[in-house]
Amino acid sequence: MHRATPLNTSFRAYVAGGSRATVPGVDDSKLMQESNGNFMSNEQRSGIESPQNFGFTSVVMDADKNQDGSMGNSAESFVQFMGGNRSFPVFGNMDDRRHRLKELAKGDSAMFSTKGRKQQFHMTSDGGFWTAPRDKTVRMALLDEDSEQDGQQQQGGGGTSSTGSGSGGQQQLGQTSRYSDNQKSKRYMEVTKDKTRISGDTAHMAVQDTTLVHANSDNNVYLGAEAGKGSFDFLVTISGVCVNSKGKIG
Repeated sequence: MHRATPLNTSFRAYVAGGSRATVPGVDDSKLMQESNGNFMSNEQRSGIESPQNFGFTSVVMDADKNQDGSMGNSAESFVQFMGGNRSFPVFGNMDDRRHRLKELAKGDSAMFSTKGRKQQFHMTSDGGFWTAPRDKTVRMALLDEDSEQDGQQQQGGGGTSSTGSGSGGQQQLGQTSRYSDNQKSKRYMEVTKDKTRISGDTAHMAVQDTTLVHANSDNNVYLGAEAGKGSFDFLVTISGVCVNSKGKIG
């Protein structure tokens, strides 16, 4: 039987219980995000699993490098050692003093990117505010495809990873970002520094759910009502009949 002295027991409880950690970098290509970590003096690990909250994920920035090439400021976390096993570290939540969105009011919540990108989605007592600088694009789009049943294997555009399922097929695991597909969609609302655009099979501007401007699929713009809900004729100016523009009659 191994005899544990008070000193040995105290030391084991200290080193096995967890530690503050700095995060030099993150590998987000794995099925479970993995990170490097520095714990106590001269103690480093790689391939540390970093669970993410379901429905939310983030990738912290790499650590800064000092002039001598050593690690400077970085993201931070707290690491736990499963079962007290020093060889099985797992990271908790990560934060970064360089970029953290701070001084929010009580009850607020937000998503944000790095401070240089100036992109934030901030939910406050006054409402939700999605903010970006003028050299970026704020875009919401529908993809040209339908949703799938939960558990259905994704093919093609989902960009999934796979592993053997043990039943002769492939079990699809994970998914990739669709923002490049978002950029190609023809059904979108988009704000840039030069223009604000709405695109779809048809586009409506309405007041209290009453359409007043309707860009229709027949390449005409209807003023006063939705196409087909009234009598329309081409608008006329002093210089002549307008092209692709019709107004409601009566």
